[in-house]
Amino acid sequence: MERPGTRLLPVFDAPVTDRVWLVAAHGGAGCGTIYASSPGLYADAGRALPFCAGPARAPRIVLCAMGSAHGLESLRALLAEWDAGALAPCVLLGVAVTACMARPPRALRRGCLQVGSVAPRLWRLPYVASIPVEGRPSSWPSGYRRMSSALEGARR
Repeated sequence: MERPGTRLLPVFDAPVTDRVWLVAAHGGAGCGTIYASSPGLYADAGRALPFCAGPARAPRIVLCAMGSAHGLESLRALLAEWDAGALAPCVLLGVAVTACMARPPRALRRGCLQVGSVAPRLWRLPYVASIPVEGRPSSWPSGYRRMSSALEGARR
């Protein structure tokens, strides 16, 4: 099977895994934070699409973005490619948008819902203030746990 291309993201040969690949729509999309919330569930693809040649199950991905104007526009562009079939060798499980501040403005919250509405699932993840200082929170906000629980079910 030949590796397909995409205009916005490079494609890499990925190992076959039952983990869910986190794909960043842009730099600083929050993949590292999401990965840290459940490292046994996720694999971090960075800014590239995983590709498995042969009869293996297609990689399952979650597109990740920061809930800023730049992040939502990057996510919108990737979802347009998905809609056009450019992400065909992957199974898009949904999108994860991380709030860029504790209380995002209404325009960003509305933009998140609009952009995410075309994906199979939208997880809106809260801003976690303690991460830059402590490295990792002692307990993850419920949005991260809900996303992990939903994706654990998709793994089976």
